[in-house]
Amino acid sequence: MCNCINEVGAQIEARLKEKVPEGAEVSESTFDTGWDNQVLSLSEGKLFVMLKYKLAYRAKKKNGEMAKNLNRLETNVKMSFCPFCGESQG
Repeated sequence: MCNCINEVGAQIEARLKEKVPEGAEVSESTFDTGWDNQVLSLSEGKLFVMLKYKLAYRAKKKNGEMAKNLNRLETNVKMSFCPFCGESQG
């Protein structure tokens, strides 16, 4: 399995750190810095980045009118192939 997610992430982080003002402190927490929608596979011991798909809809009320607020659904999809090099992700 490739290591593109980590390699590209390190390159992006280095580029973004160039724009951080001098004297600022960069968070090292994986919740604040890194890929969004990152998941650790316990069976494989590897990190994967997932795509998020969102759907918003307006439900119909009992009286037939459309509800004022939107309801939202979302799901994550693990990629079968690396988005950078195309190698199978297992």
